[in-house]
Amino acid sequence: MEGISIKTRAADLEPVKKYAKYLMYKELVDGRHPEMLTFENLQEIVPAWNAVSMAAGIGRLCEAAQQGQVMYDVYTEEECMDDEEKKEVKIWHLPAKKSGNTPFMIVIAGGAYHSVCSMVEAFPPAAKLNELGYTVFILNYRVGSRRVMPKPLDDLAAAYRYICSCKKQFCLETEEYVVCGFSAGGNLTSLWGTEKYGYAKYHLPKPKAVFPVYAVISSRLMFEESREEFLKTLAGEGELADASVLDVPDLMTKNYPPAYIVHCRDDSVVPVENSIFLKELLDERHIPARLELGEKGGHSFGDGRGTDADGWIGRAVTFLESLQ
Repeated sequence: MEGISIKTRAADLEPVKKYAKYLMYKELVDGRHPEMLTFENLQEIVPAWNAVSMAAGIGRLCEAAQQGQVMYDVYTEEECMDDEEKKEVKIWHLPAKKSGNTPFMIVIAGGAYHSVCSMVEAFPPAAKLNELGYTVFILNYRVGSRRVMPKPLDDLAAAYRYICSCKKQFCLETEEYVVCGFSAGGNLTSLWGTEKYGYAKYHLPKPKAVFPVYAVISSRLMFEESREEFLKTLAGEGELADASVLDVPDLMTKNYPPAYIVHCRDDSVVPVENSIFLKELLDERHIPARLELGEKGGHSFGDGRGTDADGWIGRAVTFLESLQ
């Protein structure tokens, strides 16, 4: 969309005003709502958040919103009766810019299971994936509570079912799909690949591939200072606070999907050892996998623009298209 620059505030863009709260769901930056700051301001506060990438991602969202509806409720009113927060579970639909019988992508931003930073981590990759011929659905899932699991997994399952139930409306030619997630969203993506807690538990097809990007694979591989909070968020406190049952290394089987893994060594939030270990586990099981390691990029780089991971989306798609 023309007229969007790094000096734009998302809240000022007419096509997406009514969706603004979900662009960075439950996230505050210096006590302010991110959509009220310019992309340039956001990068000044959080250097890993690339202003040009955010502008491109929100520009793509505006283009799609000008063509019609882009956000959909995942749960019905009846399904929300047991949990009001289900009303906040949404998918954004960004159609491919060229037709083709490609799997659709479910893209999941991170936010430590306290927020969902889609404006930074989901919309910029989605814009690139659209250019490459892939339809993208961005998931806004339940966060912000102690013992959050398995709600985000439930939400991902419900989103897949909803998408397939509306296949004609979304002009999808296949029910094949890929899940791509970042940080906590990468943890969710990685868990989705397990049979015990992911796709098989929900009696859904295995994704053609997963793209975990600077993902938490195991609480045991986290930095000591953040491990306890992560455990409490996932599994609660006291005797419930053992999230090791959700550690991917303990859950992986030979039926795990192929994976394209991305991380930078200077990540100060999620240790790079998570991704290195994931690749080793996949190799042991002879599951197709690629590990892309950059030296510099930090955490929360999204589409990788301006980092050593720049261009990773195109390389991940090449890997995907090489799978039989």
